[in-house]
Amino acid sequence: MKKFFSKIIDGSDYFVLFTLDAVLMILELVAARLMSPYFGNSNFVWTAIIGIILLAGSLGNLIGGKIASHKHPRYIACLLLLAASIYIATIPLVEGSILGSTKELKTGVQFEAVISSILLFLCPSTILGTIPPIVMKERISESKNKGKESGRITAIIALGSLVGTFLGGFWLIPTFGTKIIFAMLAICIALVAPLFILSDRDGLKRGIIVSMLFALVTLIFGIISLIIVNDGAHNSEISIDTEYGRIIIVEENHNGENIRYYKQSGAYSSASYTSDQRKYDLVFDYLKKYDEMFKFRDISEVAMIGGAAYQYPKYYISHYPDKKMDVIEIDPKSTEIAKQYFYLNDLLYDYGDERLGLYNDDGRIFLRDSEKKYDAVLNDAFSGEVPVGTMATVEAAKIIKNSLKDDGVYMSNVLGAVEGDKGKFLRAEVKTLQQVFKHVYVIAVYKNPKPERYVNWMVVATDNDKYTPNDIVDVRLTDDDIILTDDYNPVDSLVTTNYFE
Repeated sequence: MKKFFSKIIDGSDYFVLFTLDAVLMILELVAARLMSPYFGNSNFVWTAIIGIILLAGSLGNLIGGKIASHKHPRYIACLLLLAASIYIATIPLVEGSILGSTKELKTGVQFEAVISSILLFLCPSTILGTIPPIVMKERISESKNKGKESGRITAIIALGSLVGTFLGGFWLIPTFGTKIIFAMLAICIALVAPLFILSDRDGLKRGIIVSMLFALVTLIFGIISLIIVNDGAHNSEISIDTEYGRIIIVEENHNGENIRYYKQSGAYSSASYTSDQRKYDLVFDYLKKYDEMFKFRDISEVAMIGGAAYQYPKYYISHYPDKKMDVIEIDPKSTEIAKQYFYLNDLLYDYGDERLGLYNDDGRIFLRDSEKKYDAVLNDAFSGEVPVGTMATVEAAKIIKNSLKDDGVYMSNVLGAVEGDKGKFLRAEVKTLQQVFKHVYVIAVYKNPKPERYVNWMVVATDNDKYTPNDIVDVRLTDDDIILTDDYNPVDSLVTTNYFE
């Protein structure tokens, strides 16, 4: 029996390494969700998070190497892990203040995301990075086959990262809220840390005492997590994590009317009036511009890419009898939220489901694989303020055109400006669509907009020669304006800035 327990204690180092690296990868994935309501899900945000966590790993390895030369390295590491668990447990309590303050710097997403990542994730990630050097020094120095032991440790670290990636991405994030996951990670570190002392052959008794201390800390973390969850449950703001991001539902009163907003990746993506009389009316004026499609040809069947809270589909079905629409929304949870909170179920009950097709799929893939032809294709797909890049390329335009009937029309909501740096994406989209369609127009959504102002514009592409829309804005393209392709599609660089006024 003593030999059996000795083997368990001897293998605890591997378990600690495996678990802590899994925790680190989950932390990285959850970090993106935590920051997305403020900075979106662009490549800049992911680059900042990955870069800072890699920096933390390097710093942790350096510090861990120095700790490994100490007389009692495991006890120092155990205390550091305790600090990391407390730090991670408090992130949900301070993230609003930190991210909100960083966002107010107005220095650009790149810099703001880096600063936020440093403040929130550099410290705990550095601590987690101190453990591998300590284990390697002791186990490799004691091993008869140093190469084999080194390979085993490296493989276990990689396997922990792999399991953490799959566990976090495929199960934890879609199943639990980010605040709960942070509490889980803190508790996990608190439970695993004592094992690092138990494997100290000269410190078993002290290891048991420290284990009891960590058990107490674990209980405290559990209480903290419950407080966080219960606080969120009573908050008027509802936060829901999905496979594709965090959706926040909040109600506000404007001019005496209550409006429920759907926020994703830091932007107001959709909305609905809450009164029975107006629940199918449009809150955002720019959506009314989609009605321009009726001037091009007889409209019977329409495809809309991007559902969110289904604001325009509800308006379209309730205001235009006998017309049909297929809505392609990539996130199944968004459709569920629209049904529960934004009266989509009411619409289906009032008007039936024969005229409104609901599809949870990638918009481009859906159009590519479908044999159906539409009178119009409408695009309102965004991740926060950033348009879906795969819908903006020449290749996507060809798929869209192939999905249209003769003289059909494609209309896309674009955030940007007509002139200056703020208009880089809009001009690139116009130039890209011109490679596929005979006519491409930019329609002003608001009255007398300033060309350099960052607002909504409606881009219209068609081969129809019979109709020219109203409110056309002159867009002057230059050689510097690029054509977007699947190979070269820097959408994040073209649009991710603090442009809103």
